[in-house]
Amino acid sequence: MKKVLFFLLNIVNEIKRYRLRKSLKLNNTVSLFYNVGVADKEHLVIGDYVHIGENARIHARGGVKIGQGTIFGPNVTIYSSSHRFRNATLLPYDSVYENKAVVIEENVWIGGNVILVPGTTIGEGAVIGAGAVVSGKIPAGSIVIGNPCKVIGQRDMEEYYKLKKEDKIYMKHKLAKKNG
Repeated sequence: MKKVLFFLLNIVNEIKRYRLRKSLKLNNTVSLFYNVGVADKEHLVIGDYVHIGENARIHARGGVKIGQGTIFGPNVTIYSSSHRFRNATLLPYDSVYENKAVVIEENVWIGGNVILVPGTTIGEGAVIGAGAVVSGKIPAGSIVIGNPCKVIGQRDMEEYYKLKKEDKIYMKHKLAKKNG
């Protein structure tokens, strides 16, 4: 009985992923894990060789751009808008949304359970540690952890650009191995 239920659950998950891929018009270089949810799909742009982990939630009303080669761990949440509470006409907030785009540049690694708030920009090659709450501008190559997040180190950018020039993008190589 458990095997049958597991089999049926897998079929349902595959149908959901197929529908989401089709609605987002994604090519075969983008990997979506199970139970990914996207609101306001028309404001989402995803580059090639991106992996979005299990249970990710992307609220794209204010615009979300995900650069190529980016990898998300499980349970990542992105918010690009919030309710207005300053100068609101109701309490605790009103029905007006304040939109602020979220930009994730190329080859960023975002760990599990990370939250990105409206207006966040993450620079190329940054590493965001699990559980971080990220706001503002994160410089390229930064290693970031915590709530609120703080930069604790810097990636070796000379090595980063060397690998980039050689086109050594993890998801690209993983897909090539799978297909080749």
